[in-house]
Amino acid sequence: MTRRQLSRAIISLLMVLGISLATAVPARAHSATGNWSGNDVLCSSSSCVRYGDLVRFWQAIVWADDLTGTVGSSFIDGDFGSNTNTHTRNWQRNKSIGVDGVVGRQTWTKAHGAVNRSTAHDTSTHTGYFYYGWNRAFGLRQNKSTGTWQFLNPRTNTWTGTSH
Repeated sequence: MTRRQLSRAIISLLMVLGISLATAVPARAHSATGNWSGNDVLCSSSSCVRYGDLVRFWQAIVWADDLTGTVGSSFIDGDFGSNTNTHTRNWQRNKSIGVDGVVGRQTWTKAHGAVNRSTAHDTSTHTGYFYYGWNRAFGLRQNKSTGTWQFLNPRTNTWTGTSH
């Protein structure tokens, strides 16, 4: 290969890389919306959402539905690790749905079934709800204009978004 051919190859490669980088779509955080069936998938592998407020939201659901009463609020840490995977499998088993440790459409939809309307958290911008679990409950609210959900984090007792 001549110098000229090598130079052209390098320039072509740089142009392709430049175009690829210019058109890349930045990652966006998605919040829980609607009936949660379209929420992002949570799991412990790199192909799923593994960290953030959406994971905290799921962990609050697991905490509320804990049959043994042994899952403390410190469990709600925003990290979908092996502990969350194990509790997710237990949750799925207790709800009689497919047990895979992945929080996908079926799991989110089943969880949404425990949501009930409540005026306790109503505001001019949000509609109030509660998640009623097996042992515990926590507050929820849905933004009236965007449809996004927030939850009253049992660990911090603060309203927390559901993005990742």
